[in-house]
Amino acid sequence: MGKHFRNSILLRSLFVASSGAALVAIGAGSSPAAVAAQSVLPEGPGRDVTLRLCGKCHGAETVASVRHTPAAWRDVITKMVAAGAQGSEQELDTVAQYLSTHFPAEVQKPLDLNSAPAIELESVAGLLRKEAAALIAHREKNGPCKKLEDLKNVAGLDYKKIEARKTRLSCS
Repeated sequence: MGKHFRNSILLRSLFVASSGAALVAIGAGSSPAAVAAQSVLPEGPGRDVTLRLCGKCHGAETVASVRHTPAAWRDVITKMVAAGAQGSEQELDTVAQYLSTHFPAEVQKPLDLNSAPAIELESVAGLLRKEAAALIAHREKNGPCKKLEDLKNVAGLDYKKIEARKTRLSCS
């Protein structure tokens, strides 16, 4: 990520890639959150740098539920830098490589709305916390959906969000 990449921060529109999820990880240390991050984020080159740079703001569960292309991970990193994340160009490259390697877009299967936990309903389906809770309550009361259209009448759920991400969601 050279000078051009840094300058592009001003030119790129800021967004959280298609999932709406923020970047990654939990800070290193001996807290229960740090222990949880160690079990969620796979070992590999760049893991420690990712924890250190990103862990001040983001939970490891968030990144573990999101998959992006290398370009989309770089866009997320660009947004985080614009929002105040700090790291050398080499460190940012290392984080991008780690995320692209361990959480690639091509690995992602459609999210099963019949079994997905709230964190995935929020990060992958783009639902608000209250919408995820409404969907979970609906499926517990009424059973699993057979098709996405079954969710049109879930009280408290904006079905437009499901429709917008229908290629990434299923009622398996």
